[in-house]
Amino acid sequence: MPSPLTHIAEHPGKNADITLYLKRDDLLHPSIQGNKWRKLEPVIRFLQQGNFDGMLTFGGPFSNHIHAVAAAGKAFHFPTVAVIRGLSADMSTPTMAYTHACGMQLIPVTKKDYVAGAASTVIQQILTEYPNYYQLPEGGATREAVESCAVISQEIMAQTPGLAPEKRFIAIPAGTGTTAAGVIGGLGDAGTVLVFPAAPHGLSEHSIQSRVEEVFNGVTPHFQIKTEYIFGEFAAFHPELIEFVREFQSQTGILLDPIYTAKMMWGIFELLENGRFPEGSVITAVHTGGLQGWDGFRQRFGIDIYQSSL
Repeated sequence: MPSPLTHIAEHPGKNADITLYLKRDDLLHPSIQGNKWRKLEPVIRFLQQGNFDGMLTFGGPFSNHIHAVAAAGKAFHFPTVAVIRGLSADMSTPTMAYTHACGMQLIPVTKKDYVAGAASTVIQQILTEYPNYYQLPEGGATREAVESCAVISQEIMAQTPGLAPEKRFIAIPAGTGTTAAGVIGGLGDAGTVLVFPAAPHGLSEHSIQSRVEEVFNGVTPHFQIKTEYIFGEFAAFHPELIEFVREFQSQTGILLDPIYTAKMMWGIFELLENGRFPEGSVITAVHTGGLQGWDGFRQRFGIDIYQSSL
């Protein structure tokens, strides 16, 4: 760190003297990519200090988070356990195969028990079986993760100095909103953060604002949530979005992931096309990794763009 910026020369706002960068957090670690590394790094330090015997977390059978936790356990030599949503979940997905190869123990539960969390007797029993494991929420949504992700904004400001706040924009895709909250708090009043949710539920302006206020002493800098680019569902197949990814990779040499960064960049390009940024603006979009998601898309939809390796 810091992760580098790549200048995106071809975009719809170039005639308005607008500069577009992509911050390459996908390059931070070969298997713990992007914001997953940012969120896991403080937890890994806890485990390396000998405070816990391992890590227990939660997610679905295609989860970037589960993939990253398993990779972290393998790379930093601590045991990992994942509670998987759905007794009928496909345990042969590329994500599950990778986590198993990393040595992660997988425990599928019913969706009802998964949603109930600690209120479920099934989940309670699992937690008692791993009493000294660090219990990491789904998506790595912790206070420490928010604080760690604030560094993203600090790096961007150092990499693009001298900008007036009204000309500085940072774009970030969002699942739980943890990374977005960190970026918002880290930027403060030095610009505007654009948050691009990947799903039509589970994230709101209020939820992000509450997280920012909790971690950054009641301060809530300006940010905007762009819900127009969710494409209806979380991880559905949209041919036009896939084609956009292919064209973007052809022009820049950079592969976006199919669930988070693809939607964000599509949204940025459309906002640029519609003249929604002031002339002379500098936009820095954050590539949060998640490329292993293409393995799931290949299995589900037959799309052969990227294939990770164990």
